[in-house]
Amino acid sequence: MCESKVVKRKNGEEELLMEDVVRIEVDGDKIRLFGIFGEFKEISGRIVLMDMRSHRVVVE
Repeated sequence: MCESKVVKRKNGEEELLMEDVVRIEVDGDKIRLFGIFGEFKEISGRIVLMDMRSHRVVVE
């Protein structure tokens, strides 16, 4: 499977925003996350790291 975890990094700490993400859409500073079961979350920030080996996306 190719699902990823999306975490938000702030002040050196990481907070899990969403697991099992299968689609990410970026529109300016808005990021839309879509999960494997149809769940949806919209956040503000910018993607600073996409690690495909560990299936991890970091947003600041």
